[in-house]
Amino acid sequence: MKKLTKESFHVGKMFAEDKAEKPAGQFTDLQIDEGKVINYNEQRAGAYRDEQGDFHVVDATCTHMGCQTHWNNAERTWDCPCHGSRFSYNGDVVEGPATKPLKKMRE
Repeated sequence: MKKLTKESFHVGKMFAEDKAEKPAGQFTDLQIDEGKVINYNEQRAGAYRDEQGDFHVVDATCTHMGCQTHWNNAERTWDCPCHGSRFSYNGDVVEGPATKPLKKMRE
């Protein structure tokens, strides 16, 4: 029970910290093959610029329990620190527990 309480506190703390984080920059600031959390239309979003120069912008909120994903440059994925879900650069689920993709904000 103590471990569960500690883990629940950790997830809650991460959730609150990530919601308070203010992203900087715009998607047009991205270099080729770069991803980061940005401000897009006054919302927190995950943006990636692929090798062809095309932009992919997704809602950076994990579809499992609402934590904020972070860009993993080594794997080119959006990773959720709360429960380990991972999403491709365009929001598709790579690994659960999430079962729904991230919402696309720009095609």
